[in-house]
Amino acid sequence: MPGLNTALFARLHDDLEAGFQEDLEEAVVDPARWPDLIERVSLASGSEGALLLRTDRTALNALTTASLAESSKRYFEEGWHREDHRFRGLPMMRARGIAVDQDFTTPDEIARLPFYQDLLASSGLRWFAGVGFEVKGRLWCLALQRTVAQGLYEPHEQARLATLSPLLRRAGLLTAMIEQARLAGLAEAFDVIARAAMILDSEGRALRWNAAFGALFGPDLKLAGGRLAVEEGEAARQLEALSRPSGRAPISAIVVARRDAAPIAIHVVPLVGPTRGLFAGASTLLIASVPGSAPVPAATVLQTAYRLTPAEARLAQTLSGGLTLAEAASRFAITAATARSQLKAIFAKTGATRQSDLIRLVTGLAR
Repeated sequence: MPGLNTALFARLHDDLEAGFQEDLEEAVVDPARWPDLIERVSLASGSEGALLLRTDRTALNALTTASLAESSKRYFEEGWHREDHRFRGLPMMRARGIAVDQDFTTPDEIARLPFYQDLLASSGLRWFAGVGFEVKGRLWCLALQRTVAQGLYEPHEQARLATLSPLLRRAGLLTAMIEQARLAGLAEAFDVIARAAMILDSEGRALRWNAAFGALFGPDLKLAGGRLAVEEGEAARQLEALSRPSGRAPISAIVVARRDAAPIAIHVVPLVGPTRGLFAGASTLLIASVPGSAPVPAATVLQTAYRLTPAEARLAQTLSGGLTLAEAASRFAITAATARSQLKAIFAKTGATRQSDLIRLVTGLAR
């Protein structure tokens, strides 16, 4: 068969029985191994290269082999991912784990469509085999690419490649679970240094935030549709820009004005490399602070130091941050009587007799 490297493909078959599954397990533990994994599949299948990406047209996070770096960059920068002709094959990927060009494209379409004659031809590419697998309801595609000379993916090759789908689905799900746990740990780690932290995905949706960031929510800063929102002004425009999956100007800081309190300064830190998480989809770390406010330790520190319950520690932390008892009760959606009862217990455990004493005790732990 023209273009088919039978020796390479036979090695892929052997890997499916042994080494490939072991490599997948290693990639679960160490997500940095995923680029090596797709390089291995590309070589073993006699392909020019491979691209691993989500198929929902919005997320720009993708892994690519070095051989496809330039064509992949063009694919995203020129917007081909929004009108990818091969999205016609998504139902087939879901149904049988694989789709190829000949499933949904005629020779006439290949000869005239810009997708083939502009994007692909400029890199010498032509044929495609997409191995599809779902991770938490999102369809991913391992897109293998061949040149004209290498030839299309024959039926018996497709059958072998389709066996990768359940293996990739399992590995992707386990990797996502580990990545999400790591993101949760990253957000909670900022509690130790009494800093408010939130992690956003590439579309600006909040994935994780710690208790200190949650304490900043109120009428002037809230979550709407899973995204941070303020009423108007420059901060509103900057937060909206964080929701754009591409093409946004770099934003290093956002200042959120508040009507009855000091402004909130939010520092924007792009996540890079393994910190992002391939399947968890993290993109940006937000670190927030209130300029001039006294440092307040994490609720967990207060629990340990004074043997407070989680609810009592949360209230003590909030009161020490400057809120009144009524404001704290409103923030945590508890009654005034419950707030007074918790404050009475806090006083008994800490030895404080009034809120000013409590503030001195609590902020003292942060120094």
